Amino acid sequence: MYIVRETQGDSEVLDLTQLELAFTTIIYAPQINEYGQQEWVEYQRLQSPEENRIWRSLNEISPHLQHAFIAVEDENFYTHIGFSLKRTVLAALNEVFHKLTGSYLPGQSGQLGASTIEQQLIKNITGEDQSSGMEGYTRKLKEIFRAIAMDNRFSKEEILEAYLNTIGLTGNIAGVEAAANQYFGKSAMEVSIAEAASIAAITKSPGRFNPYTNPEDHLQRRDNIIYFMLQQGYITESEAEEAYATPLRLVERVRSEEAAVQTNYSWFTDYVIEEVTQDLLEENPLNRENWDRAAANAYLYNGGLRIYATVDPKVQSEIERIWADGEYWEPFTIEDWVPENAPEGTEPKTISTNAAGIVINYKGELVALAGGLGQKTGDRILNRATGMQRQVGSTMKGVAVYPLGIDMDAINYSTALLDDYFPISDGKGGTRTNWPSNWSGTYTHGLVTVYEAIKQSLNTVAVRVGNIVGPRTMFEFARDTLGITSLDENHDVDLAPMVLGALTHGMSPYELAGAYMMYGDGGRVTSLHSYTSVRDYQGNEILEKDIITTQAIGEDTAFIMNRLLHGVLFDGGGTAYGIHPDSNVLDSIGKTGTTNEDKDIWFVGLTPKYVMATWYGYDDNAPMKQYDSNYIYGRRLGHPGARAFRELMDIVQADLTEEEIEALSAIWAKPDSVESGAFCTQTGDAPGAGCPTGRGWYKVGVARSPCTSAHADPAPAA
Repeated sequence: MYIVRETQGDSEVLDLTQLELAFTTIIYAPQINEYGQQEWVEYQRLQSPEENRIWRSLNEISPHLQHAFIAVEDENFYTHIGFSLKRTVLAALNEVFHKLTGSYLPGQSGQLGASTIEQQLIKNITGEDQSSGMEGYTRKLKEIFRAIAMDNRFSKEEILEAYLNTIGLTGNIAGVEAAANQYFGKSAMEVSIAEAASIAAITKSPGRFNPYTNPEDHLQRRDNIIYFMLQQGYITESEAEEAYATPLRLVERVRSEEAAVQTNYSWFTDYVIEEVTQDLLEENPLNRENWDRAAANAYLYNGGLRIYATVDPKVQSEIERIWADGEYWEPFTIEDWVPENAPEGTEPKTISTNAAGIVINYKGELVALAGGLGQKTGDRILNRATGMQRQVGSTMKGVAVYPLGIDMDAINYSTALLDDYFPISDGKGGTRTNWPSNWSGTYTHGLVTVYEAIKQSLNTVAVRVGNIVGPRTMFEFARDTLGITSLDENHDVDLAPMVLGALTHGMSPYELAGAYMMYGDGGRVTSLHSYTSVRDYQGNEILEKDIITTQAIGEDTAFIMNRLLHGVLFDGGGTAYGIHPDSNVLDSIGKTGTTNEDKDIWFVGLTPKYVMATWYGYDDNAPMKQYDSNYIYGRRLGHPGARAFRELMDIVQADLTEEEIEALSAIWAKPDSVESGAFCTQTGDAPGAGCPTGRGWYKVGVARSPCTSAHADPAPAA
């Protein structure tokens, strides 16, 4: 009854046909096939940083390796039924003799190994390895019955293949292919007799027989294995003599070409690993005790999971290429830099600018990202697109102040407000007369419409709108409706943070892109995510992403804001004027942002298909003001983030069919709740005769005052 109970489920746990999959976690990407249906294709296989394993079929493993392991570990492998009765009885008698006398049987210097290859494979798969007390005896009994069952179910070749791919060696090396790569710079098919014996020599005691640290002990055991191979007829006398004479020639750690591909992750892969690990940690789908981040991370890499991700491989490839080229971001370098207020004795260092970019869609799906400039140098390194928070400057104006002002009917497309300083306490009992300053450092001291203020990114008008809306209202909208978690309630409920982006902690490009999503999707925001589902290798769902869509602002407000942001790219005077993707394919909108002393340069761009956010600056938050501000601000070469947005969108949207373009363009069509109307460009009111006019977008039914300024002709007599 014990055996029956303890081995329930073994048919799945010990299914060697699925073992490779059980050890390999795979990320899948969605793809539309030729029939217009979505299917999942393999995007990335994960290679554990704790375990370097490359699976090989038996016909890809040298017979020398096969014979070396059989010779030293289980010479009767091909004839026994899964366990050796003779070896088991002898090992048991040896242990009993040791218990009674304190020494082992004559001729034996220690414990005898009784485990067959089947039994060792079972330990490799299950991780069960109790060796003492009652637990050790019951584990051994269960292991014997499992080995017999395995031998009945699978061929010797299948068992040997699984064993050679799961054995543990030195460090994080697992399996003979990774071992051959590591020690000899070869594949498992290419090793010589001596090299095969070296690999087999390690398994008994990876510490004692490590070829790097204990070469003498290693060589002695290697030569013993060569002798076993000779005695059992796997090699000839001359082959054995040649193998004995072969010196131990190890190489520095190398990777086969395939292994390099498996362990060189994209920026997207880095992030989805982080998100899935965090969700596994919170959900604990295995209901394990002592479940911590390390355990969740190990399960992600080695649990044979199937992660259904949101990446678009084409977009990911192109954004990484653009960031690797780095054409749009001048590499400004500061030598001997020490941060302000750094502790005395801080060593100066050389710093250089960097940049990040991220693309999402209107389902909240992370499509692609680049976490830094240049070629990616490692796995799970600093990802500036998702793991860095910085002040966002004027891009904050599109997060809460203007959309809420329009949604509350406090302002409209052409409301005119004063472009002048806004009285504010100087903290000394007086009033500041220079806050906020515009980017140009000047004021017109006159009325400026919301349209012009957004296009030119004027701080003065935005602050006045924010004062109408209220800092608390803006803060709660950004935190509770848009889901921006980095806001600080103790310090960010004020005009400077909520209007001008002077946040305590800042935001990541990922959060910023998520906030602007509402302008491309009728006022809706959807929770950001990099995967939709995670299943085990047998198809059982263990994680499902909880995706929530919220109507953040009215559809009419979203359309009006969309058109206001259109002017940034398409109308003269816009801060990124003329830098937009091909408008014959899809329309686009955008917003620029800059923080004090040019410490951060931001851009958010939208098309009906994607939202993209970019950042440019120093990791160390140093100012770029000392450099060519014409370059930084885009007056000569064009805004770097906008230029990257244009290139990427032109490439990834180039293959859209006419039907797709028509369908996507319809997403940004004017809703019935909005109408077009003229306005006086000086007062923002409904124009009268003689008014200079522009054309804007307004909510249907919301009255606008007629212009009564002197430039308008008097109304005719009744």
